[in-house]
Amino acid sequence: MSKWNIASFSKEDQDKVSVDKVAAAVAWQERMNRPVVPELAEREQPEHLRQYFRERLDVHRQNSQQLPRANAPEYHKPGDEQQK
Repeated sequence: MSKWNIASFSKEDQDKVSVDKVAAAVAWQERMNRPVVPELAEREQPEHLRQYFRERLDVHRQNSQQLPRANAPEYHKPGDEQQK
């Protein structure tokens, strides 16, 4: 199988991928000014992976600083100003 096929990963690695996805989603929601409580997302993770969640959340937050914010023109569709 391909090294990119998550189904071929060990259960522990699959769990880490899932935790990383949640951390990325939290960072994205923060960047888009959407309501999110990182502590709740962390509590939903398996206890042995909570530290990993915090580490990945820090990485995603750092990466988010280089990306446009919610009010950036890249996210506005043509004609949005007329609808307001």
